[in-house]
Amino acid sequence: MRFWRTIRPLLSSTIVLTALTGFAGAQPRVETPPDWPCVQVFVPTLSAASIWAGPPIDDYLKTWTDNHDVASLATRAVSRSVPEEEATQALDSFAESLKDNREQTLTMLFTGIFDEANRTRGKAIDGIRRFSRAQQEQLRNMNATLGELDRVRAAQPQDTAKMKELTEQLGWQRRIIEERQRSLGALCEQPVIVERRLGTLARTIASHME
Repeated sequence: MRFWRTIRPLLSSTIVLTALTGFAGAQPRVETPPDWPCVQVFVPTLSAASIWAGPPIDDYLKTWTDNHDVASLATRAVSRSVPEEEATQALDSFAESLKDNREQTLTMLFTGIFDEANRTRGKAIDGIRRFSRAQQEQLRNMNATLGELDRVRAAQPQDTAKMKELTEQLGWQRRIIEERQRSLGALCEQPVIVERRLGTLARTIASHME
């Protein structure tokens, strides 16, 4: 009986969505899709206005990649393989090396970083939603197994071999779901990590603006 008490709530459980403060919380609200499993508010893309108080970036969104130095630094600064401290130091060095057009170049640099961060964050969100859809499919499969087991248990005479097979299958399915569910928290943190890093990089650039 203990086994059934742990299985059935898992099949009927729902994720409660709550607001999270930060950049994402400041974005315009959009409807939460059914495959979003995180407690963080679903925000598919970030708005530069919630992060950046400098000059408008619209004019640079399609041109920042044309500047080799800016493009290289923006990509490196956002990369998770580069420690955040190293990234901010690289931004400081770049800003201090500028002689002319400082404001324009730094605005272009922020644009590149923002664009790359939004792209990286978008990939993380897509991965979370794929994970959620796969998890929902696992739950449907387990629900089907449970239904079949209930029918076998109710049948007369009972097929004990089939009952054992289905019980073992149900336990295996449950373990897979629970193991995957334990990784959900870390997955949901990925967009938040990108947001935090973007904020740090934006503040670093802004500190060099006139």
